[in-house]
Amino acid sequence: MIPFITFTSDFGQDDTYVASVKMAVLSRIPEAIIIDVTHHIPPFSPLLALPPLLEIMEVAPPATIHLVVVDPGVGSRRRAVAGELDGSRFVMQDNGLPYFLTLWKENLRFFHLEDPLIFGGVESPTFQGRDLFAPAVAALCRGRGPGELGPEIPPRDLVRDTRLSGFDQGDLLVWNVDRFGNVLLGYRVFTPPRRVEVKWGERSLPFVTRYQEVPTGDLGVLVNSSGWLEIFCREGSAASLTGLRTGMFVKTTVLGGKGRPLIEAE
Repeated sequence: MIPFITFTSDFGQDDTYVASVKMAVLSRIPEAIIIDVTHHIPPFSPLLALPPLLEIMEVAPPATIHLVVVDPGVGSRRRAVAGELDGSRFVMQDNGLPYFLTLWKENLRFFHLEDPLIFGGVESPTFQGRDLFAPAVAALCRGRGPGELGPEIPPRDLVRDTRLSGFDQGDLLVWNVDRFGNVLLGYRVFTPPRRVEVKWGERSLPFVTRYQEVPTGDLGVLVNSSGWLEIFCREGSAASLTGLRTGMFVKTTVLGGKGRPLIEAE
C-alpha cells in the first residue's frame, strides 16, 4: 500500500524548508504521497494547527501518517512524539498540540522519540523537521509502529501549553482568516444550533445558512462546510470590515444544537 503523508507546518513557502522535509522523506520512501495541508499556520502557534489537522483526519484514508511541524521549542528539551489512533499515525512535538488532540480524539496514544538512532534520525538544533521528524515518518512508512520508536507517554504528562491568554468563557478563538477574508471561529458544530449571536460593535450579526441570505457587502455568521462557525461578508472581506485577525477572540453565544469550542477558559 502506497503510504499517504499529510504535512502541516508554519514554514510558509518562501524558503526551502518545506521542500527539504519532503525530500528527506522521499529520499527514504520514494513511493510516498505527501499531501500539503497548509504551511501557513501562524509561526510558533501549535494550537492553531489543530483545526486543519482535525479536518484532514476526517477525509484521510486509513493508515495515513500526519506530520505537523509548528515548533516554538525547536532545539530545546521538549519532546518529539509519534502517535497512533485506529491505524492513523502522527509525528509532531509535545508542545500542547498532542494534548489538545487527545481531547478531541479518544484512545490516541503518544510515544517519546527519545533516541533518534532507533529510526535513523539525528539530533538537530535548528531543523528537526528534516533531521528528526522526516526519518520518523519514513520509519512509520516502512511498517514500524510508534511503540517501536520510543516509550509511551501517559496522557497526563503531555504538555498543555496553549500559548494563548486573555480569553474568558464565551470567547471563541479566531483560528484562521482564509483568502476570501472569512473569519473562522474555534467552535465546531455537530448538529445545527438554533441561534448564534456574534456582536460586531453594537450590532448582532445575522445567523444564516447560506451566504446569499444577506445583502451583498453585509456581514453574517454561518456554519461552514467543515463545521466551523464563520463570520463572512457576502462578496467581500469580513476580516477587512471587522479588523479581526488570527489569534483574536470574539464573544459568541451559541444556543441549541451540539458542538464544542476549540479551547475553553479554565
